[in-house]
Amino acid sequence: MQRTILRTVGGFGNRMALSNNGGMRRALFIILLIFTCVFTYMYWNQMRTDDAVSLAALPQQLKQQKGVGEVYDEIYASSEPEVVQPWIWVCTNNHCERRLKKQIGTNDENNGHSFRTCNMLCGSTQLWPQPTGPISLGSNSVSFLPNHLYLEAEVPAAVLQMVNTAFEIFKTNVRVMSRTKNPYTPGVQKFMVKIKIVKPIQRLKLETSESYTLHIRYSHESIICSIEADTYFGARHGLETLSQLIWWDTEMKSLRVLKIANIVDKPKFAYRGLMLDTSRNYFSTKAIKRTLDGMAASKLNAFHWHITDSQSFPFDSPRVPEMIENGVHNRLNVYSAKDIIEISEYARIRGIRVIIEIDTPAHAGMGWTWGPSKGLGELALCVGQQPWNLYCGEPPCGQLNPQNPHVYKVLENLYKDIIELTGETEIFHIGGDEVNLECWSQHQHSTSSNTDRFSSYMDLHELWGNFTIKALASLKAANNDKIPSATILWSSNLSKRPYITKYLDPEHVVVQVWSPMSWEEPSMLWDDGYRTILSHVDAWYLDCGFGKWREQGDAACDPYRTWQKVYKHRPWLRSRIPEHKWKLIVGGEACLWTEQVNEMALDGRLWPRAAAFAERLWSDIPVDSESIVEIPEDTYTRLDTHRYRLVDRGISAESLWPEWCTYNPGMCL
Repeated sequence: MQRTILRTVGGFGNRMALSNNGGMRRALFIILLIFTCVFTYMYWNQMRTDDAVSLAALPQQLKQQKGVGEVYDEIYASSEPEVVQPWIWVCTNNHCERRLKKQIGTNDENNGHSFRTCNMLCGSTQLWPQPTGPISLGSNSVSFLPNHLYLEAEVPAAVLQMVNTAFEIFKTNVRVMSRTKNPYTPGVQKFMVKIKIVKPIQRLKLETSESYTLHIRYSHESIICSIEADTYFGARHGLETLSQLIWWDTEMKSLRVLKIANIVDKPKFAYRGLMLDTSRNYFSTKAIKRTLDGMAASKLNAFHWHITDSQSFPFDSPRVPEMIENGVHNRLNVYSAKDIIEISEYARIRGIRVIIEIDTPAHAGMGWTWGPSKGLGELALCVGQQPWNLYCGEPPCGQLNPQNPHVYKVLENLYKDIIELTGETEIFHIGGDEVNLECWSQHQHSTSSNTDRFSSYMDLHELWGNFTIKALASLKAANNDKIPSATILWSSNLSKRPYITKYLDPEHVVVQVWSPMSWEEPSMLWDDGYRTILSHVDAWYLDCGFGKWREQGDAACDPYRTWQKVYKHRPWLRSRIPEHKWKLIVGGEACLWTEQVNEMALDGRLWPRAAAFAERLWSDIPVDSESIVEIPEDTYTRLDTHRYRLVDRGISAESLWPEWCTYNPGMCL
């Protein structure tokens, strides 16, 4: 009642008191609002600065969002300070020469460029891998803004979403090149990318065309880039090449692109793989995606995921959950079904197929020890047995029990999971590496119900061969009663005569040859009609050269494989394969085993050496073994440019040489 009187019939003094109180409340509210706005602005501005400084991590941050590079314009540029460089580069005899700006006359027709512009316009193409068909590049460029990029797609409906996603990734790769937040005046008003695809193929196969043509023209303040391909995968490569024809000019403070370009391109080999072992040491899905980004930039197309080994079994199998319960050191360090689906799709959009390997029958220890508790008997033998060097290649030992029928049902369930999660049905890797017959031989006279038939084998290679036949039957059952047409096994004694023709059908089996080149193993396989993937340990094993990680045993395949060693290796020539058998070389694969590698060292171990391997498989450019310099200067400069490109995309690639060599082309060879 009192409040009602005051608000309606109270005297002047009461109304004044209420008015003053209300005014004070309003004033306090306004002060609080102003303080909140100032604090928000300061925090927002600091976040922009932090985002700008962390450019190297930006590509990963962007690509984690829904699997594509969704870019926010306000954070894509770094905060490069406005520093006036005293140097300029002039193209002389197809070389960029560094000169002081004051030495260049302003009326000189060629009064110099920034280093990157000179690098892109003078001499070499700066493309990696080098295209295989005719190349014609102009010597003039024009500036543009990222928001001038548009897509016009004439593609089958089945691949339209893939094309849209690939274009978003392309735009991300372009935007992260930018080095300033300050606007600049572009030379064009529109940058139109026209993509034309003929076939509605959504999954990569060995016979899938990856060819493309690319044409750039400048007209009426517009850049038109036409990319034509048979398939999405060729068009994706075309987008990658287009991104490599774009660069950041530090003098003009702008993105630039060539005004004219004509490229015809296709790979020499269908299978261009990279193997990563995630069983010795765990690698996060972010690190794996970063590796896939590097592969896509280098046009590699097969990610061989060695996901399990005797040390751990981090694959969380939906059908066999017992594997991770007994096979991991840390339940956080596992790959779930969701992880594998996400990585497989991330790879597919980038033109890469994911091939998961569960090595068998050897390299099978952790994860396989639960059989007795479930009434299935011993699934694996020799697990953790000592002395380890008698029963396996490295500790801990472990090898599947070939006489236990439950082993093959477990394999069938694991194979079903892999096929369903990756969607890969053409290629499957079943392992077969480093089988130790001594492990099995101690059970030849056992009376155990699971092993009492070991004694019937005079030659344990036959036991091994029969295991492989049964494992292939499990794979067939898992794959809708069809053996994958390219079922891969590591080279071994079983892939040699007389066993190979008895147990391995050349119609379905591909042998991945890891032995040294001097063994001449591929030649015998080709003579017997077997397809091969070449991974010679003396050239394409990227883990070698870091010494021993254990006291006993030999060093891990020393010495270090330099990028030059990787690049110069052309095993198809040294083996003198007849022309009619070239089809038996499916391709090659570089391998990174990880006994001495973790996530912190991953990028440096792979890049740029894996990129050198990628050009060997895509272009197979000849090297002159009789010349003083086997690898020409052009290759050094192009790979160095590609290395900087990878760094821009957030990959910590190792340097090729001192930075002085980059800015003084031709002076370090």
